[in-house]
Amino acid sequence: MRAGARKTMIKTAESSGIPWRQAVEELRNTPELEDFKSQIEDTTLQYPDYYHEKFHAYDGGNLDWEATWEFEVAAATTAMRIFKDDKITSDAASHALRRSFLDATEDYCEQQGVAVKSAVDVACAAGLSTRSLADRFPGAKVQGLDLSPHFLALAELRCRQAEAASPAASTSYLHANAEAMPLDDRSQDMVAASYLVHEMPVHGTKGFLRDAHRVLRPGGVIAIVDGDPWSEVHQKMPLPLATLMKSTEPWADEYFSLDLEAAMQEAGFGNIKYVPVNKRHRVLLGVSQC
Repeated sequence: MRAGARKTMIKTAESSGIPWRQAVEELRNTPELEDFKSQIEDTTLQYPDYYHEKFHAYDGGNLDWEATWEFEVAAATTAMRIFKDDKITSDAASHALRRSFLDATEDYCEQQGVAVKSAVDVACAAGLSTRSLADRFPGAKVQGLDLSPHFLALAELRCRQAEAASPAASTSYLHANAEAMPLDDRSQDMVAASYLVHEMPVHGTKGFLRDAHRVLRPGGVIAIVDGDPWSEVHQKMPLPLATLMKSTEPWADEYFSLDLEAAMQEAGFGNIKYVPVNKRHRVLLGVSQC
């Protein structure tokens, strides 16, 4: 079933003008990725058991080069699915997806009087969200953090390519666990997490929330974007499609049954705000309380 889900994704991509096979082949033949991986990887890092689960379409999960090569085209295809009725390009759809999260986050920061000078982008993958966060909050020190050294190698490649083309906002990357971030207590103004929580069991989510509270300054902002359990798309998802989705997302049931707002409050966050940002996703925002 997982193989079928991947084939469907590739078919959707190429019918939308996204050159899936060409993009993957280009990265497959990029030797710098191995070099960047060896530079950024923390070989002493202990991976949580859940990270070794088979998810998405890959036996190795995110600890896999194939998952890395396909990440950007898969992300673009997902964005196209969300905005399919808008008849826009994949680049425009990807931009709209990130912009909706950043708009909600920036508005909330302004409401709470938070000036973002330091931020960590948790589960940054190939750095798309990290670079967008850095562009939205110029002057801030923005770090991307992920458990996959393969994804971080691609993030570093794209960062260097962007810097070579034109000086951009500064970003750097950490190979680390979201439940034990190598950051000082009360050192960050923002912790952002894009599409992380549905890929963790509940105990992992609660561990992440506790550590996010630890690294945030009092009054600092947490911003989590992920699937919206209350959206019409998820509430009315046909059973065959839901079954196909769960075949690639082993923690989906736990995620959709979790009261994430309550978990945030339990971890020490207040002023929780729910913002639906498209027909599939929501942003949950909160501030760190002592």
